[in-house]
Amino acid sequence: MYSQNEDLDDKNNKNNLTRNYNNKYKIFRDEEAPVIFDINEEKERIKLADLELVEKETDPYDGINLNRGIHGVFDIEDLVDLLRKDKNNRQIFVALVPHEYNYVDYMVLVTGKSAKHMNALAMYVRKIYKAKKHKNDFIPKIEGKNNSDWIALDLGNIALHIFNYETRLKYDLETLWSVGSNYDTLSRERIDDDFRKI
Repeated sequence: MYSQNEDLDDKNNKNNLTRNYNNKYKIFRDEEAPVIFDINEEKERIKLADLELVEKETDPYDGINLNRGIHGVFDIEDLVDLLRKDKNNRQIFVALVPHEYNYVDYMVLVTGKSAKHMNALAMYVRKIYKAKKHKNDFIPKIEGKNNSDWIALDLGNIALHIFNYETRLKYDLETLWSVGSNYDTLSRERIDDDFRKI
């Protein structure tokens, strides 16, 4: 058995933070710290150069074909490979545009993850375009920059459309460009409505 005094001592010890702190950690005192007189000697002593992290220099264009394409700055394969590098790009669609439209050779659609991702993708494609182009090639303008629904780039021989998920479903350009307006239900409804108005 122990007395009430011993019990109170145990309680006081548990509640005494400074005593518990002193037992766990060593208190730092200036007089116990080593004095550094020459910073250069100290650096040599601890060999700071060995402790510094070596940054790996990465090539931002690693694995990207930076040669200008045959049919334009981008050949379609180069652009699709570039879009596939980012795992956040979803549902890459490529349509061959008929020559009689005299517009572009290919229409490329891709769905971005977010508005920030869509803008970053547009800027990235434009940056690679600038690295690949010849001095006579134009620099594409980003149409709808900072738009959260739809961004487009005219790459000369390729029209690139970057959508968010909802807008891509709404306009359904895949159906329009793959089967034509005669077989696209949304286009047929609009044409039928126009004929009814006449």
